[in-house]
Amino acid sequence: MFVFAAAVPALMVVVVGYVLGYAVAQWICDLLGVDAARTPEVAGWTTGLVLLGVVLWLLLNRWRRRRPESPEHRGGDHQK
Repeated sequence: MFVFAAAVPALMVVVVGYVLGYAVAQWICDLLGVDAARTPEVAGWTTGLVLLGVVLWLLLNRWRRRRPESPEHRGGDHQK
């Protein structure tokens, strides 16, 4: 069950990134008049995976900042 709880949000982030990247790449190809069948596909997957990496990085940084530190790691706040 945990696999689905972690995989579904990750897949949603990748799909949103894919759709945005594909749409932008297709728009640029149409704007330039290039008939590129593979370019939007590659741009979509790249954007989706990059967005997933950014979201994971942000979540990990937020999680690390919220963890309470022990007195030994604060550098001299402990009593003697």
